[in-house]
Amino acid sequence: MSSTRINKTAAKVATNIRRQLASESNLRVLEALPAFQADKQLPKKLRRLLDKLEAAEHDKPLRKMLGTS
Repeated sequence: MSSTRINKTAAKVATNIRRQLASESNLRVLEALPAFQADKQLPKKLRRLLDKLEAAEHDKPLRKMLGTS
């Protein structure tokens, strides 16, 4: 297989993975997992930063942040 063909295949796979990660159903599952939830004993400054990040994510959906359509 030529390196050009491998690169094109890798790019397609990467695009498909990003699309799957950004799917609504996958986002719901990931958000429910304990590993993706912030510790409740975080310092106030870090908690405020995470709250700002969450607010920004609601303004700009993950799909747009990942560059998928």
